[in-house]
Amino acid sequence: MIVSAVASLLSPWTVSIAPARLNEAFGYETPACWLAVAGLAAALVLDFRPAVVALAFVEAVLVAWFGWATWVVTTPRFTDLPFPFMATDLMGPGWYAAAIGLLFAAGAVVRELQRRSAPLREDLWLMTAIPGFGLMRMGRWLAGGVWAGLFSAAFYLASADSPTATELADYGRSGNVPPPYPRGAEWVLLGLAALFWVVSVGVTAWRRANLQTVPNSD
Repeated sequence: MIVSAVASLLSPWTVSIAPARLNEAFGYETPACWLAVAGLAAALVLDFRPAVVALAFVEAVLVAWFGWATWVVTTPRFTDLPFPFMATDLMGPGWYAAAIGLLFAAGAVVRELQRRSAPLREDLWLMTAIPGFGLMRMGRWLAGGVWAGLFSAAFYLASADSPTATELADYGRSGNVPPPYPRGAEWVLLGLAALFWVVSVGVTAWRRANLQTVPNSD
């Protein structure tokens, strides 16, 4: 987790897209990165129930940053360009480093809560916001790992469809953008990632309801 936080600070959070007037920005230049790193640090030093709140805060920061990127590509500075930009095109490795740190930290916190035999409270639903980790909080590590893996794989593959930072920088030197190509596959993968998250929440809620159901004894 510490390595991920340092890597996030020292890596770009946005890539350079000169025709859209978007400059490369490293984590230490990005307020969202400092907020995410502060949340990860808090999760490391706080007791484990407050640590869950810190992890939820980190996830909110990462989601908000992705939401900002999604909004930016709908503004004229991007839509007036001939390339169909998507939010993942703007994202540098620093954002992914913070996300990896979140996953490792969440796993460590869940393991400690279980080691202490802590009862399921509001922390379950805060952990459920991270795909698969609500199930892990209930001791279902395999099922939780599957949903977390499916979500992560779909999101990663969607981002792999984006032009590399080097490509964008090379085109940007001449004021150009890459030639347009279909982005349907990326939309499908992002949709799958969202679906996996929703289903993991639903499965967690169903499992929790089953735990609360006590059969009558005659």
